[in-house]
Amino acid sequence: MLHSVKTNLITHLLIIILVSMSLFVCSSLFAPVLSSQSIQQLDKFFSEVNSFEGQFIQIVYDESGEVIQEASGDVALDKPGKFRWQYIKPYPQLILADGEYLWIYDEELLQASAKPINTALGNAPIMLLTNIRPLTDDFEVNDAGIRDGLNWVELTPLVQDTEFLKIHIGLNENGVNTMELQDHFSQKTVIQFSDLKTNVTFGAEQFTFIAAEGVDVVGYPGYQDAE
Repeated sequence: MLHSVKTNLITHLLIIILVSMSLFVCSSLFAPVLSSQSIQQLDKFFSEVNSFEGQFIQIVYDESGEVIQEASGDVALDKPGKFRWQYIKPYPQLILADGEYLWIYDEELLQASAKPINTALGNAPIMLLTNIRPLTDDFEVNDAGIRDGLNWVELTPLVQDTEFLKIHIGLNENGVNTMELQDHFSQKTVIQFSDLKTNVTFGAEQFTFIAAEGVDVVGYPGYQDAE
């Protein structure tokens, strides 16, 4: 039962991560001159930032505003198709995209699985990870005002059968600070980033999955455990 609950949570979190990381891969918002300061900030961040690393705190709220899950860890991204989302709390979990495969590694279960990145969920947002393209190809973009000291931009998916109704991005002078994702069940996921370093040069090992001894690996043809 515990394994089933954990698997469901991982599946939900994976969708959140894929959507969040997909947004960062966008090249820019759109070609016309932008009038909103918030939208200009977001466009500047997406246009000028090709990679980043930092920490995150992720909180999920139910329809009544009660916290139902909290998690934290480290994040790194390198455009167009590589990211590393490392949960540290409440339990260690790694979700990694190496440009071709999406890896999910459960340290407690000593299990790792891999799927081709373009078929990982069979959903439109994942495709953004392998194609740098304007945000407005997939979202209606609107200024959402100022709240909590941040300039907010609202994204509404153009395809109605996506996982989220709306996504809000809060920006400060350093770029993207917070993301809020509202799903179809009135749950809200808030991701706050901190200590972001942009345009980082990563070594190849940052986005390479190497299984420790004893880890069961499935879904990757011919994979051999590291010596």
